[in-house]
Amino acid sequence: MDRRTFLSWVGVGTLASSLPVVLAACTSGDSPSPDTSDPSPAATTADGFTEVGKLADLEGNGFLIQEDFSGAPLLVIFNPDDKTKVVAFKNQCTHNQCPVDWNADEGTLNCPCHGSKFKADGTVANGPAKDSLPTYEAKVEGDAVLVKAG
Repeated sequence: MDRRTFLSWVGVGTLASSLPVVLAACTSGDSPSPDTSDPSPAATTADGFTEVGKLADLEGNGFLIQEDFSGAPLLVIFNPDDKTKVVAFKNQCTHNQCPVDWNADEGTLNCPCHGSKFKADGTVANGPAKDSLPTYEAKVEGDAVLVKAG
């Protein structure tokens, strides 16, 4: 078999093997795909607070995380000194911007990247981080956890 014949057979084989994929893509009997777009942003109250989660979720998990709150990740926990209040942080270690994890047993926010620890008020417990975690004003209203950006 010469090269030209071989390449012709490879081309025919490639076309034949891709035909089922083309036919499956063109069938109209499939159900429409679900909407995977981001949900609409939560409404902001007149005083500038935005709902970031439900109180039941915070109680169940011990924390709330939102990947994008005003352009940065957000972590909300109960205030260890007053469980009726919440504390909200920019969820990025000030050393290298890794997300921090809430350790309720120790009462610390721990960075898994380089070992920095922060107290429950966001101040540095031990480095290498030197700066406290930025905080947001936060509150609970009814069953909603609200945080104020900026």
